[in-house]
Amino acid sequence: METQLAGKTVIVTGGNANIGRGIVLAFAAEGSNVVIAARDEKAGRSVETAALAAGAQSALWVQTDVLDRDQIDRLIARTTEEFGGVDVLVNNVGGHVDVKPFWDTTPEQVDRELDLTLRTTLDCTRAVLPGMIERRSGRVINIGSTSGIVGDPFMTPYSAAKGAVHTFTKVLAKEVGRHGITVNAVAPFATRPEDPSEELSDGSRWQASTGLDDKRIAVWAEAGLSTRDKTVVGEHLGRWFLRPAEVGAATVFLAAESSRFITGQILVLDGGMTLVT
Repeated sequence: METQLAGKTVIVTGGNANIGRGIVLAFAAEGSNVVIAARDEKAGRSVETAALAAGAQSALWVQTDVLDRDQIDRLIARTTEEFGGVDVLVNNVGGHVDVKPFWDTTPEQVDRELDLTLRTTLDCTRAVLPGMIERRSGRVINIGSTSGIVGDPFMTPYSAAKGAVHTFTKVLAKEVGRHGITVNAVAPFATRPEDPSEELSDGSRWQASTGLDDKRIAVWAEAGLSTRDKTVVGEHLGRWFLRPAEVGAATVFLAAESSRFITGQILVLDGGMTLVT
């Protein structure tokens, strides 16, 4: 497939680890200018180097906390100054901060999870749209989740936020299509890096130090739930986890010129999980 992404400028939020890193490297292999918007300098510089080795025309790490609207504005200004504008925005930042029954959540936890997963997507998209509308061209690709389709128990605010990301994708596609902009989402099932030592940042929730993944497994087990009880992934595909490179490939597909008639869609990467849930 000829993607025509060579020389295009792509911003990937949270592009320094796991899914974000896989997306950056996928666009790098297409010869794009990749902008890695993330907080962790060590991981960001590492991905910057890896992107150039993978074939990126240019690679730029911009230290950015997308929870801060001023930093988002600086990110867009820096990208425009370097490359003339943003062709593709990948809203990858998101995540949960705890695993517990909804009645035990606090308003503070709910706010944090909605901000991290939903508000960052809205804010980053709002910041790039004026330039895309002016050029009458652009791709917005949101990273959703199967959590936003079937819901993950004890991760209610996160699941709700991802569901909202999916709805935002559909309604924005209706608004901006007349300006030559497509809006789509990728909804991955559980994604794990092949080499955590190389592919995770210090702040990743999959780091053993955060304990979030272990807590999810423990809370589910205590409630009598099991990932294996609700999926066919292991039986049909021989493994339980999606890989970051596979999310990257799906994202490149949606950004490609040949996909210009696809908009408002949620591309589910679940190994068959939602077939039986």
